[in-house]
Amino acid sequence: MKSFQEFLTEAPLAEYDPSDVGERKTKTGKPALNKKGERLSSFSSTDRKLVKNPKTQAKLERVFKAFKHDFRLFFADFAGSKKFHEHGELRPDQIAKGEISYDGPDDKMIEYLQKVGLVGENKKLTDKAKKSISIIYTTNIGDAKVGLTPWILLHRMGHSMNRSSKYPAAFTDQFVNNIKFDIYEFLTNNYTPDEDVYKSDKDYDRIEKQKNEFLKYLRSKDYLNDKALAPIFEFFKIFGNFNTAKRTAAYEQGQGKRTKAVVKKDRAFEFLYDSFVSFLWYAQNSRDVWEEEEGKTLPFRFKLGKLPTKIKLNGMSLVLADEYVGEQAEGYYKNMIANGIRGVDKMFDSMEGNIYIM
Repeated sequence: MKSFQEFLTEAPLAEYDPSDVGERKTKTGKPALNKKGERLSSFSSTDRKLVKNPKTQAKLERVFKAFKHDFRLFFADFAGSKKFHEHGELRPDQIAKGEISYDGPDDKMIEYLQKVGLVGENKKLTDKAKKSISIIYTTNIGDAKVGLTPWILLHRMGHSMNRSSKYPAAFTDQFVNNIKFDIYEFLTNNYTPDEDVYKSDKDYDRIEKQKNEFLKYLRSKDYLNDKALAPIFEFFKIFGNFNTAKRTAAYEQGQGKRTKAVVKKDRAFEFLYDSFVSFLWYAQNSRDVWEEEEGKTLPFRFKLGKLPTKIKLNGMSLVLADEYVGEQAEGYYKNMIANGIRGVDKMFDSMEGNIYIM
C-alpha cells in the first residue's frame, strides 16, 4: 500500500479541462457570436482568461496534491449550460432519465458528460467517474461576483458540494459541524470577560452569561440558522485567514471601504466556504499542526504561539486570563485545526464517485 507521502507526490489534479470555454460553434462550424460580434459564452471574458491561464491549473494542482483523491474539473460552455448553475450533486437517476434541471430533457448536459468521459452511452457513470470527485462549472454568478481565480473556483466548489439530496450534505455534516463545535469549545473554554473592563462581579457575570448564550447555538448539528451563523460571523472576523474575513473586519473597524470582499452578516455562511478553501490551501500545515513548529501559515489567522490575549466578540471584551489559559488555548487551537482538515478528508472520502454541477 502506498504511504500518504507517496500519495502527496503522485496524486495531483487528475484532470482540468477548460477547452470548451468560449468555443461555441454554429451548426456550420463557425464561432457563435452575439450582436456585438463577441463570442457567445456562459463565462465572461475575464473568467475565460482566468480559467485558461496555465497558472490557474498549476495552483490547483499544488492544492489538490495534498489529498489522495482524484479531482476532475470541467467547464461546460454550451447554449443553455448556464441554467444548471449551482445544481449541486448530480444523482444517478437524473442522469438515467436525462432530467437534471427539472424543466424537461437535458440532452446537452448528458452529451457533455459523455464527451468528457464521466457518463457512458448507457447513461451510467464510467469507471473514471466512479473513482473521482468531479466538478462541472457552468458559469460564474454571485451577489459579489469576482473572477474565477483558483481560490474562487474552490469556493464555488464548496457551494456545489453543499447542495445534495442527502441531509445533511457531507459538506455540512463532516466539515461545518466539526468547525462549529470546535469554535464553541475554543471560545467558551478559553476566553472570559475582561476584568479590566468589567470590574464588578455583576458585570463580569452578566457578560459571561451573555457570551454563553451567544455561543450555545454552535453546539447544535441542525441546519445553520441566524443564531448559529452570528457567532460564526464574529469568530471568522477575528480568526479567519482569508481575504473576506480580514476585509470585513477592517471595514467594520472603519479602516477600509465596502468592497466586494466585505461580507454582510446575513451572508455569514460565505465565511464557511472560504474557511473550507483555507483548509485546502494550507492542508499539509494543518495536518502537521501538532508538531510544535511555530511560524506556519494556517487556516486561521494567528500562527502558533501568537494567539491574541484580548478579543472583541459581538461587542463583548474577552481575554485569555493568564499564561496557563494561553497555553491551554493553544491546544484547543491546534485541535480545531487538526479536526478541520480531518473533516475535509472524511468529506472527500464520502464524495468519491460524485459529480457536482456548479
